[in-house]
Amino acid sequence: MDKKLITLAFLLCYCWGLHAQPAPAAKEIRQVENNLIPFVPVNGFAGWNLHERMKHYRVPGLSIAVIKDFKIAWAKGYGLADTLKKTPVTTQTMFSAGSISKLVMAAAALRLVQDGKLALDAPINQYLTSWKIPENDFTRKTPITLRMLLSHTGGTTQSSYFGFTPDKKPMPTIVDILSGTAVAESRPVVVNSEPAKEFRYSGGGSIIAQLALMDVSKMDFASLVKKTVFDPLGMQHSTFAQPLPLEFSAKAAWAYSSAPWFKGMPYVYPQQAAAGLYTTPTDLARFFIDLQNGYRGKGKLLQQTLAQQMFTPQVTVSEGFYKEQMGLGPFLLQRTDNQENKGIYFEFTGVNAGFLAYGIASLTEGYGVVIMLNSGDDVNGLGKEIRRAVAKTYGWYHFLPEAITPLALSTAELDQFTGRYRRGPDEVVYLRREKNYLVENVNEGADIYTFPVTKDTLIFTDFNIKGFVRRDVTGHVASLQTAWQDKPMPRMKADEFTPSEHLKAQRFAEAKEGFRQLKMNESQLTYLAYELLNKPTPALAAAKAILEVALEQHPTSAMVQARFGDYFAKMNDKPNAIRSYSKALELDPSDLQAKEKLSQLKKEP
Repeated sequence: MDKKLITLAFLLCYCWGLHAQPAPAAKEIRQVENNLIPFVPVNGFAGWNLHERMKHYRVPGLSIAVIKDFKIAWAKGYGLADTLKKTPVTTQTMFSAGSISKLVMAAAALRLVQDGKLALDAPINQYLTSWKIPENDFTRKTPITLRMLLSHTGGTTQSSYFGFTPDKKPMPTIVDILSGTAVAESRPVVVNSEPAKEFRYSGGGSIIAQLALMDVSKMDFASLVKKTVFDPLGMQHSTFAQPLPLEFSAKAAWAYSSAPWFKGMPYVYPQQAAAGLYTTPTDLARFFIDLQNGYRGKGKLLQQTLAQQMFTPQVTVSEGFYKEQMGLGPFLLQRTDNQENKGIYFEFTGVNAGFLAYGIASLTEGYGVVIMLNSGDDVNGLGKEIRRAVAKTYGWYHFLPEAITPLALSTAELDQFTGRYRRGPDEVVYLRREKNYLVENVNEGADIYTFPVTKDTLIFTDFNIKGFVRRDVTGHVASLQTAWQDKPMPRMKADEFTPSEHLKAQRFAEAKEGFRQLKMNESQLTYLAYELLNKPTPALAAAKAILEVALEQHPTSAMVQARFGDYFAKMNDKPNAIRSYSKALELDPSDLQAKEKLSQLKKEP
């Protein structure tokens, strides 16, 4: 046989074995790409295009893997993994998975339970040798168990962790993190509420579970999960190694965020079980499929009895349109009107610096989706829209709300609703018309698409909320009230403004008087100033006005002085910046950020 043909045959076989998925369904891919929708589906409302929404949300790149019939139906990358190098996203591009790490850790923990090395209901301290949960009245009464840690019912502290820039030396060890040493830059993990009583999300609890796995297996965490989870499932593009080894970092997407604290690079997460996973949607889809298969007795990782325990609700997280419960690792989601197993989904969402990740799958019906983005700015934005597009395209059972049918109104009739409605002392609901529908936002926040369903009833498509308008004796709209509100929001007059509206219009005297009347605490005022100082174009004069009110009302606040230091630094007023940071440290010597900023200013020529 010709050598070229042999080589081609080998490559084709290799690529097919690597991806192990059917040929992509082009029609279904197009349907997903052109049917991004709001939370509430709307009959007659054209879905958004994926590429357009990437631009809208300023997402450089993303990757999707769709599950159908317990198999990967298709996977595809979009946009750029690195905007500087112009590297495209492919199905092998790795992303930071954030808190989805916790779900993978839970599967590894249950593998050790299955092997008899751990027990779900034994005190976890009996497995820990490198560190122990500090004993107190809570733990003496109710010892912490692995079941509690996996279901976030252990009463442990540290809900989440920030990562570190790669130049941090040294990186904290897992014992540093649990003990809260200075190098960890986080508080120690302790039990400070009654165990087994309620759900309280805890990255600290996940770190305790990680250490238990390491201590009983006598393996480092990355190697343990590779052996127990990644290798059995063929997850070749997944690792918990932190920092990323070169073999993986070369395949990893860059991180992007507009958050003012973000340093413009992928962060390192030594808190591996809480946030350290790097993977691809295709690999994660393999993982989700095996969990589905385990539930029906066909999994590679977990035997059916243990897999079904994983998906048994341990505690209720929230109840609204969806009932959200916690299993042994996964969040369990179903519509509150659902009564069937086929309407139950398991999911996890990950948020790390510059990254977002979403994984969701049906418990029994064999469909799902994994979506990963190299942008960490809007957890309820593009990823959720893509998830809904997949659910609509593949007909997920009892997942989406029932579609609404808007009432067709003329432009003049729609314009009757437009205007400003006062929701609170400094909160305004704005309604404007676009095309043949309305758009709502609060204090100029995210746009919520809004549709009339009767002459005086609107549907807000973010939470399927009804809004009712009331008219005055002349028939003009006088107020708006949602089903969740106790009293109506009056329509504001043309010459009526909130303090924030005065601030935006640079009417600073009126704004300051309005904020004085609000009697805000120091945290509220300094956070507002922080946001103004860190806009893409800093609103320096507005920030100064807020800080002047804060100083009047909180003259001994270290936070106010520190934010004044930030203001003067933005103004390139080095003497006053030094003076403000120094004052902040006099008032609060433990303010490490003020200390670091002061040190940097003094080093500058």
